[in-house]
Amino acid sequence: MGALAAWAGVILILFQWPLQAGYLGGGNVAAATNPMLLGIVFEGAPGTRLILAVTGLLLVQVVQLNNLLPSKTANSLSLVGVLLVMLAFVQVGHTVNTPRLVLAGLLIFHLMAAAFWVASLWPLFHLVGRRHDQGNTARILTRFGQIAMGGVGLLVLAGVTLATLLTGGLTPLLTTAYGQFLIGKVLIVAALLLFATANKYRLVPALESGDTTAPRRLQRSIALEMVLVVVILLVTAVLTRVTSPNG
Repeated sequence: MGALAAWAGVILILFQWPLQAGYLGGGNVAAATNPMLLGIVFEGAPGTRLILAVTGLLLVQVVQLNNLLPSKTANSLSLVGVLLVMLAFVQVGHTVNTPRLVLAGLLIFHLMAAAFWVASLWPLFHLVGRRHDQGNTARILTRFGQIAMGGVGLLVLAGVTLATLLTGGLTPLLTTAYGQFLIGKVLIVAALLLFATANKYRLVPALESGDTTAPRRLQRSIALEMVLVVVILLVTAVLTRVTSPNG
């Protein structure tokens, strides 16, 4: 799953390169393939982001080479790849403004926490659906819940602080299109948290107690979480590409 996701990321970030060139040249295919425009994009901040993201995504896949490399080496290189991908996110956008280090740091913490949570859903969905020992599955889910609680707290704290700094206060969150989209995103995240809470305090204990209906109900809940994640990503795309904190 990690390898497929990394390669998909590489393809998408490379595809974004001609799209940005096309945008600069008037939004047509000729501009998207113009060597001069492609060079302008590559030499700027988008080019730096492209290099960091592609390099990072390739390094992430080193974790698949545990048979060829010592596991600590593979894991370390993969972690370096993750950090490079995070740095790619702060090369462009609103976090390049002052105070840059604070904004960039908050965004990286926000992304790391979100990535951990989102990337865990698909493996957990399959884990619950298989006929493993329910007690062991419940222990894995309980451990995930313990780690995720801290991650969610970091996710929300970093996100709210970042939004307040970008918009200039709480009032713009209510009066601007950016703020209203952001509030919508927060409401969807709140729904996601409700599902996660139900999993942690109702469905996981039911699974641990041997309830035969618990795996199916837990799978359904995780599937709904994944649907909400897709909606959150779409709203985030609008936030970052269509609207802006300054209107």
